[in-house]
Amino acid sequence: MKGRKANIRLDTFAGGALAEKVDEAVMQVVENIQNPNTEAKIKRRISIVIDFAPSKTRQVASTKISVTTKLAPTEAIDTQVLMGVDMRTGELGIQEIGEQISGQMNLADFDHAEEKPQEATGGGKPLDLRNRGPVAGKDVDPETGEVLMEEQKIVDIGQRAVQ
Repeated sequence: MKGRKANIRLDTFAGGALAEKVDEAVMQVVENIQNPNTEAKIKRRISIVIDFAPSKTRQVASTKISVTTKLAPTEAIDTQVLMGVDMRTGELGIQEIGEQISGQMNLADFDHAEEKPQEATGGGKPLDLRNRGPVAGKDVDPETGEVLMEEQKIVDIGQRAVQ
């Protein structure tokens, strides 16, 4: 083989598809670098692979072109959620804890129409209220799920317990 001559231009190779794929990969890298949820100092990479599959005569080759990117991953986002069971309906629920203190009321959450106030549910260990049944030898308040003790009575706030 004396001289070499390549009559392939990368900007027109495969009908310009290679150039289009490279342009698209460059834009992916630029968007990834500008994304504030990625680490700025991590290197990004564009890889161009051209596979040649020659025929038996070695005069023709099929080519396959791939352009891939290696981008910086987005950083994980931490948050906290509260979850539990509505003691009245038995429905499971989940809600993200925002900047508001847990358990604190926010006036924006209430409609200005008069509504029946909801009672706070207690802490302690989780209860499986979906499968609750009668407590042996005890009465259970059907509205709240509270176990009524013989020596204790439920007293409205502001009223005095009858002794």
